[in-house]
Amino acid sequence: MTEPRTPVLETGYIFCLQCGQIISYEAWTRRKARNRSDWKECADCRAVPSRAIMWTHPALGRITCFPYSGELDDNWNPINAVGNLYRPGERICGHKDCVNTKHIIEPQPKTVSDDDLFWGLVETQSVNKKNRR
Repeated sequence: MTEPRTPVLETGYIFCLQCGQIISYEAWTRRKARNRSDWKECADCRAVPSRAIMWTHPALGRITCFPYSGELDDNWNPINAVGNLYRPGERICGHKDCVNTKHIIEPQPKTVSDDDLFWGLVETQSVNKKNRR
């Protein structure tokens, strides 16, 4: 008695040699007919990371973003090898991993107002008076 054939093979599909994902027989034969060197692999295995993304932003118009190629934290922000944020700041393009310096608004250093200084001094003087007694 012969073993039953898998339904995937009967319907005309072929497996990717690298990951095992299903490729349609039509796509496989077209790639092979065009003499592509990667005809045995699926689209995911043939894909390469993007170095630039050009798109039309609703407010900024046509812009180019450069995605970060390193590690990302849990919020999809780029981090360096130590774990600190790489180029921290808000991205005006909306992509959290964009490292185009024209799209990054650097965080402003925290400044202390005169009122904060005044009330800080008042509080320090009151603490000093209590500790003096």
